[in-house]
Amino acid sequence: MIFQDAWGWYIAIYLFLGGMGGGGMLASYYLAKKANDIKVTSKAALLSLIIVVVGTLFLILDLGRPERFYLVFMSPKLNFGSMITIGSMILTIFMILGALYVTAINDWFKFLPWYGSEKVADITGFLAAAFGFLVTYYTGVLIGIVRQIPIWHTPALPLLFVASALSTGVVAVMWTNVAVGIRSPPAERKYHYEYCVMLSKWDSALIAIELLILFTYMGMMIQGPIEASLAVNRLLFGDLSLMFIVGVVLMGLAIPFLLEYVHIMGEHKETEKIGARCLMPVIAGILVVIGGLLLRYVVLAVGANTVFLPP
Repeated sequence: MIFQDAWGWYIAIYLFLGGMGGGGMLASYYLAKKANDIKVTSKAALLSLIIVVVGTLFLILDLGRPERFYLVFMSPKLNFGSMITIGSMILTIFMILGALYVTAINDWFKFLPWYGSEKVADITGFLAAAFGFLVTYYTGVLIGIVRQIPIWHTPALPLLFVASALSTGVVAVMWTNVAVGIRSPPAERKYHYEYCVMLSKWDSALIAIELLILFTYMGMMIQGPIEASLAVNRLLFGDLSLMFIVGVVLMGLAIPFLLEYVHIMGEHKETEKIGARCLMPVIAGILVVIGGLLLRYVVLAVGANTVFLPP
């Protein structure tokens, strides 16, 4: 069985960070509309934008000639049938819209003429969130269209990556909320703790959905073409089993779900320190992020090419 080795850690990191940043932008915009707390959401949106930019740098580093990445836009006739071209445009538009949204709401950019404009924030925020979702979806479609690798070529894979991206995006917002809460006056910290509870509910629901999609995906693939079945066997019993079962399923999904469930059930407990009150969600978020990165890597690593045998 021939497993692909062209896409490794750089692409895995790119897919992960792109999804996390896109999901974070969507989650931060939703929180802005739901809670109307610009102090948290403005910084969460900035963090999400930075995450996507860093992820794009890993994509550029993976190129054979990274200094020539700009050539994808220089063709006199762009190939809109190529997912590379489409994805590059989605990323570029997302970063432009994200930058406009962040500079309209973040007080670090008060010197800009559109800072504080509700109209600019509403329009660019909605569009940045929409393109953030497209970024999360694109990270799964990019490899899902590769027909010669059956374990990738399934609609379940983009759905899995979207669920994981949204979960890690919520984690980015949660971390930002805790950082802002720690630096806030004691009288305001209870609101940040309430956000921790709310974000834990969002993330635990997304983890449950991700687990459902993952088990469905694995079940479909083990009953699918021989290349997909052998790839699943490698994940469950081969050299990647420790990384997949312990790193992805247990550490990245099951344990964070339990930690957030315990946190939600204990939301009535009182303590003065925002860091202590949000400790379990923060730990769960760290595990979710590690598991999300490992998920991308193992999915890439088990990509087995179809072998055409003579009749």
